[in-house]
Amino acid sequence: MTDRDRMWDVQQPRLNQNPPSLSQWFHQAIQDSTLRLRIRLRGNNLHLLLENKVAPDSHHLVPRLTAALQTDADSFYRFFQKTADPVYKIILYGRATGQERPAWIESIILADLHGSDRPTSAAHPGDVALISNESLARTGAPEAIARYLSESLSHLGVSVKVLIQKLPHLDDSETPDPQTAHRRLWVICSCDYSPDPSLIAEPIAQQLRELELEGFREAVIRSQVSGEAVPDWVLQVDLTHPKELLHHWSQWGDEQAINRLLNQQVAADGLQVRAILQDSTLHVFCILHPSENLPTAIPHANPAIKGVSHCLTTIRPQGIKAAAIYGIPQHKLTLLQPHSPLDLEHLQADPAWVNWLPLPASHDPDLAVSPHTLAQQQSPVALTFLLQRLLNPNIEGFLATGGIRVKLCFRGHLLHVMTEAVVCPRQTLVAGLVGPFIRDLHIHGITGVRIYGRRAGQSSPLWSQAVNFESMAAGEAAADSVPLALESPPVTATTRHGGRWERWRSRLHRAGCLTGIFLPHPDAVWQPAPTRWHGQQGLKAALLWAMVGLLLTHQVDRWWGRSVQVTADTYSDRETVLSLETDLASGTHHSAVSSAILAAARAENPDFNNRLLNEKLALYQERVQQSGPPDILIVGSSRAMRGIDPSVLSELLAANPQAPQDLDIFNFGINGATARVVSLLLQQILTPEQLPQVVLWADGARAFNSGRPDQTFEAIAQSEGYGQIERGQFPPNATTTENAAPIRPAVSPRELQKHLSHQYQDLNQWLQDQVGSLSALYPHRAEMGDWLRTHFAEPVAVMQQELEENADPDAVFATQEPITADGFLALDLRFNPKTYYRDHPRVSGAYDNDYQDFELRGQQDEAMSRLLRYLDRRHVEVIFVNLPLTQDYLDPIRGEYEAQFIDYMTAIARRTDITFRDLGTQWETEYDYFSDPSHLNRYGAQQVTLHLAEDAQIPWDLKLD
Repeated sequence: MTDRDRMWDVQQPRLNQNPPSLSQWFHQAIQDSTLRLRIRLRGNNLHLLLENKVAPDSHHLVPRLTAALQTDADSFYRFFQKTADPVYKIILYGRATGQERPAWIESIILADLHGSDRPTSAAHPGDVALISNESLARTGAPEAIARYLSESLSHLGVSVKVLIQKLPHLDDSETPDPQTAHRRLWVICSCDYSPDPSLIAEPIAQQLRELELEGFREAVIRSQVSGEAVPDWVLQVDLTHPKELLHHWSQWGDEQAINRLLNQQVAADGLQVRAILQDSTLHVFCILHPSENLPTAIPHANPAIKGVSHCLTTIRPQGIKAAAIYGIPQHKLTLLQPHSPLDLEHLQADPAWVNWLPLPASHDPDLAVSPHTLAQQQSPVALTFLLQRLLNPNIEGFLATGGIRVKLCFRGHLLHVMTEAVVCPRQTLVAGLVGPFIRDLHIHGITGVRIYGRRAGQSSPLWSQAVNFESMAAGEAAADSVPLALESPPVTATTRHGGRWERWRSRLHRAGCLTGIFLPHPDAVWQPAPTRWHGQQGLKAALLWAMVGLLLTHQVDRWWGRSVQVTADTYSDRETVLSLETDLASGTHHSAVSSAILAAARAENPDFNNRLLNEKLALYQERVQQSGPPDILIVGSSRAMRGIDPSVLSELLAANPQAPQDLDIFNFGINGATARVVSLLLQQILTPEQLPQVVLWADGARAFNSGRPDQTFEAIAQSEGYGQIERGQFPPNATTTENAAPIRPAVSPRELQKHLSHQYQDLNQWLQDQVGSLSALYPHRAEMGDWLRTHFAEPVAVMQQELEENADPDAVFATQEPITADGFLALDLRFNPKTYYRDHPRVSGAYDNDYQDFELRGQQDEAMSRLLRYLDRRHVEVIFVNLPLTQDYLDPIRGEYEAQFIDYMTAIARRTDITFRDLGTQWETEYDYFSDPSHLNRYGAQQVTLHLAEDAQIPWDLKLD
């Protein structure tokens, strides 16, 4: 039995015990030692059962306990100092011994006792507290919100604690009021078991939205099982104010939203309206409120026209060019009821007055286009609205719980639609509506849609469905071409069951005997012809089984290849699906990750087999097109992407009066980038016109190790984009670079011996590639590995640990954390050596693949030399920063390699014009600055950025001149 459910049964209290127990405190408070007490804590409620031979009198006990709680509250709350969940209410039960049901039940709201000079009446304390909690909760007070939610959850044994998190302000124009919605509400539900999300999620979401909180962007509900370190499930609730939702939908011309806003506008004038949209004209019928008005009574024209005109001109609805405002007599009131069938011609007949109102869309070309037309032109915002309205036909439910939310992105010829709600949307409902709707829109260039469903707050979908429009059309055509009837002889019951099976069994029998492997049954009717190869039966069987094995291998490979390819298309790779989610760390529905994906989808760049390179390149190209190349470009691996914050560096340098103001800085760090990858990026992928004034190269020794396989570069070298670079087709507008070195330099004689030593590995890789080219599964081996890990490896702790030893932490963080608009990856995670290695293996430098065959002279060194010469000709300044590492990471092996690298970079700095700064051991014991042993978090990035901005040996004003 846990502490939460522990029950104390005390017949006679021991008043001499020091310190007193909770039961003794209650006995002293109620001043009656003859009572038997039973105490139980469930949720945020403390239940106190009082028993005696005769049911105790509530009129005496409740005031005594209330007075004790007011005068001696400190001693009472001392009993709950070690509990994680606060107590909001005490519920008292009184009954006679042996009775099953209590004679009376009273409750005391602890919040009502503070600040009050009089004892709280216990006659109806629940009603008073409910009103008080709800009214206080609307102000946004966390304790009041917790008490308000606890009213409906404590009976389930769920305790509630509410926290408020401040979020950065948004500059998103789609957010109605970005300056006020800058807070997130955390609702932590703790209990001794794992409640079903559908049991408590929807009531909490509805209660939170009913509060209509101001200044909150969203709420995150976390279910925490007592004693567990990881939450059982997380749910996200959109707290956008209903007025903002109504205004947003009405701006897109939604008829239901416009009706509600119009009625709110004219209600003060004693009117009600009904708006009906027909084509691009909104027909607004005004009538008096239902009352004792005569059937001939009509509304006054001036206030009705003024109210409707003000509301519609403020809304500026999309695609609605004009409004016709009618004054309707009272006898037509029944025709305007929300659920009554609408007869537009009857309503328009014999109006008391009519007014024609041109709307902003009549003279604004951008507003004149209908949402359907914008959706056909691949407008994500218009299509999102149409899909949300399709999936939420009842606006009342949408405003109450947030309804089904839609996030989408265009990727190639596919449209990916993620649907989420408090309870995961039903696949049959969503797919049955979204698929035909997208197909009927005829969006240019879209041949299929991938639909996903998940519970809001989850990072991956619970279901997915692929709809291919071309295959649907082909299937319909094929169905039309099937003949209606085929003539066949009548089939008897024996032929349908026994005869068909006998024929197939006979054929299989004959085929098996023809192989020579199987022998006929002595009673078989059919006997095989004698063969002359009895002596070679073993060889024949071996050859045949080998052929069967190869055939089965080929069929299984094709089947797995098709299955994995369909799965990959369905999820549109893991990065795309995860980029569709609402990231809790960014606090916005339109994070830089989704912007990068949309930019990559709009760009005409070829694929480089590197998702981050594709997306950052598209973002960078759009940035250069809008405002020119940045002043400073940060390059390097994931250590650079997490290690230098562009926005902080821009602010710090702007404080220097000698440095240029409003510096534009972009972080182009790529996971696993080596010197060859950076050289390829700056020399062959970016054009000379896209280069910055200063390249800030931030990395370390392992990015310059020529002895290890360069997997990142080799993956890019197999891409379509790399092929276009070799053919001189990318970038399309790049000028011919004189003296450009080849991308794959010839092997020097000095390295010939080393290359010969690796010929066995090269031959092995060549054989794998040749055999893999014949396999349908080989190109999708990564997806196959992910599938196997998900279904078989992850549930097993030992296998999971083995997988983590070979896992790429860069890839893991890249798919889970969002980048900023400047390309920076901000991580809040703090490295703790005491807990980190519980989930991650400790790998020494001797077994670290990043330092395998450590050699600074080779292909990485040559790539850097070519790049420095190229940038020098382009007058681009280079600053190289050796980023910090933890003392826990720098064991003697890695420390020796790092020392070699520092000497190597110091020598390069002497003979070239680059600036080298060594920060490798600057904060080696400040573990709070790191997210893992070798990567900085956002706090460490701020320290590094501050150090670089204030470094006297870096003349920023001269380099940026």
